[in-house]
This record gives sequence, C-alpha cells and structure tokens, in this order.
Amino acid sequence: MKYLLVFIISLLLVLSNLSLTQDVHAHGADDHEHAAPTGLTTQVAPRASAQTEDFELLMVLQGRQLFIYLDRFADNQPVLDAQLEVENAGLKAIAKQSGPGVYVLDLTKGWLEKSGRYAFSISVEAGEVGDVMTTSLEIPELIEDHASESSAGFSIWWRWLLAVAFMLISATGMVAIWRRKQRSDLAA
Repeated sequence: MKYLLVFIISLLLVLSNLSLTQDVHAHGADDHEHAAPTGLTTQVAPRASAQTEDFELLMVLQGRQLFIYLDRFADNQPVLDAQLEVENAGLKAIAKQSGPGVYVLDLTKGWLEKSGRYAFSISVEAGEVGDVMTTSLEIPELIEDHASESSAGFSIWWRWLLAVAFMLISATGMVAIWRRKQRSDLAA
C-alpha cells in the first residue's frame, strides 16, 4: 500500500509536468538558417499621394469618408477655400472643406468598398491657380490573424484545466485510499 501511494504521487507529478509544458518538436535536416523574423504589422488606412509644381495632396480612406489633405508644394502651407472635384471610374464628387487644407468626401454606398486599386483624377482650383492630379488608392485585403492567436490561448488554458482536474481526481483517489487504510487498521 505504501508503494502504491508513492507510485500515484510520482505519476501525478510526472503527468502534471507533461501537461503544463509547451509542445517542443524536433525537425530534421535543419541548418538553423531561418528567414528573418517579420516585423509587427499594423493596419494603416489606405492612402494615396500626388504632387504637381503647385500642389501636393494626400488622400486617406477612413471608413465611409475620403480625407484629402492639400497644401502648396513650394512652402507646404495648407490650401484654403479650394474647389476639389474627385473622379473615379465615371463617378464625380465635390470634396467639402472641413479645416485648413483638409477636404472631406462622403462616399456613397458601393464606392471603394472592395479591395483593389482605384485610379483617381483630382481637379483643384484655388484662386487663380488650377491643376489636375492623378493618383491610385490601393485598398488591401483584410487579413485576420485573431483565430490563430485565440486557438493558441485556448490550447494553453485547456492544458491548465486538464492538469488541475487530474490533480483533483488524483488527490480524491489518494484520500479515499488513505481512509480505506485507516478503516482497515482500526478494524484489525
């Protein structure tokens, strides 16, 4: 009986250590020259830029709005009270000024909703100066990596849960064996 208790405790310790360690697998024929680790990726709002001798602009897509930042190329000063006409695939719209050098275009349903490359022609009239700029806005495919992260966390929590459950069941079994031994000793 004494050896059975030592065996159960040893088995409990070994199994709890095995269940809490992370998987480590050997892989053969590896010369240990792995690709350089990739940097952290963050999702940046799609943007496009264009410049001429007079103006430069930056377009940023945020949700259902297209923000256009317009300034003078020579001194980087914001262009105030300009008329911006934006064209894309036969659709025309006028951007409204929302701040100094900032123009906003509210997008209609169906416009710039899918990933891809969109060519724009922007007509700018600021006082006596006018210009036409062209640029392309690329909307990337959305990549979701949350599933792999959550499944890895799920796996770790399941290991902890199984290890604790195994320890509780083993402890309950050891207490039952100890009580049975106590009863048999008292009866004898």
